[in-house]
Amino acid sequence: MSTSMLYHAFGASGVKYLATDYSEGQITIKAEMTTQCLQCPKCSNCHFKFRGKRLRRFHMPPVGRKKTFLELILHRVECEKCAHLYWPVLPFMKQTKRMTRSFIRLAGELLAFGTIKDVAAFLGVGWDTIKRIHKSDLQAKYKKIPLENIKYVSIDEFSIKKGHKYMTVVSDLESGAIIHAVEGRKKEQIAPFFKTLKKKAHNLQAICMDMSQSYIPAAKEYLPGVDIIFDRFHVMALMNRALDDVRRIQCKKAQDTITKHVIKGQRFLLLRNYATLSPKQSEKVNTLFKVNTPLFQAHAFKEQLRLFWSLEGPVQAMQFLLNWIDGVRQTKLIPLIRVANTLENHLPELVNYYKHNRISNGMAEGINNKIKTLKRQSYGFRDMEYFKLRLYHLHAQKDQLCG
Repeated sequence: MSTSMLYHAFGASGVKYLATDYSEGQITIKAEMTTQCLQCPKCSNCHFKFRGKRLRRFHMPPVGRKKTFLELILHRVECEKCAHLYWPVLPFMKQTKRMTRSFIRLAGELLAFGTIKDVAAFLGVGWDTIKRIHKSDLQAKYKKIPLENIKYVSIDEFSIKKGHKYMTVVSDLESGAIIHAVEGRKKEQIAPFFKTLKKKAHNLQAICMDMSQSYIPAAKEYLPGVDIIFDRFHVMALMNRALDDVRRIQCKKAQDTITKHVIKGQRFLLLRNYATLSPKQSEKVNTLFKVNTPLFQAHAFKEQLRLFWSLEGPVQAMQFLLNWIDGVRQTKLIPLIRVANTLENHLPELVNYYKHNRISNGMAEGINNKIKTLKRQSYGFRDMEYFKLRLYHLHAQKDQLCG
């Protein structure tokens, strides 16, 4: 070991190597501070006198599987020019931490493909120590998230606790990065970030969302020049719920046991796309339609609505929806009429799908799956600020198949 090795292997500059101790299953490198990297913080003078000393111990990257420490004789220095007296912070130190910058950097690199528990075990430190390192690194990285070049964003919520506790996340649809996370899903909770978007996101063209009664008014109030696009999957989910309501009503109305037996238990078969059914499944569905006309009508309009997402452009889309709504109202099926009324109230938001490259919340739903995986791996989060930082970093995290 030498002074040169300390500098090139561990980044420890401004010190002079003294000795190495091998005991208790660990390596302790002893060194003393020099005046090489010192500069007076008040007058920038480079000439000093030593006025007292103390021994400090720093955790360094391990050598093999051995814990490695630096025992440094640190001198208090006095500037010869302005007589300023202070304890110096050398380049390899990070504030008052008992770890060198190289150790902190190594921990951050290991966290890219390992859990906090695994990294802590490998480096021989506590779980909380690695968590603090990671949190500090993420705070510096995501202190300011750039919004200037964002064109399309999606907004969605997910459950963070039992008892209807939700968190809303806003994602950049082009990069897949979460740009904002806030507890709750009410208008007043998401309004502050919408104001920030209005102020900074000058290229924002559209925001994709479900048909939430809190997101829509907030977007219209704070982002008046930005188009709202309803996610196709949530629109079809609304129609599927209406179809299932029709099935329940018809099952209750069925007079004979045979008809009731045919209708009952066919929920998932009706909700599936008709084109993907097997011959046996198609036969079951067709039998069901023969004994119950309202179910046939509801299913037919569900399949027709699926065609809306594959039209040529906004003009055709608008005409298609108007014709579809008129057709639904003629059936006099209350659950379907409710869906038709909802879609009629939001025709512009539906047609906007064709104005902006047919974007959807599909990526946001994929992000939600990643969030669920993160929660399962972590067994929950006690530190909500750290959880939000992990969400911001989610797009940069590498996920691999295990088998």
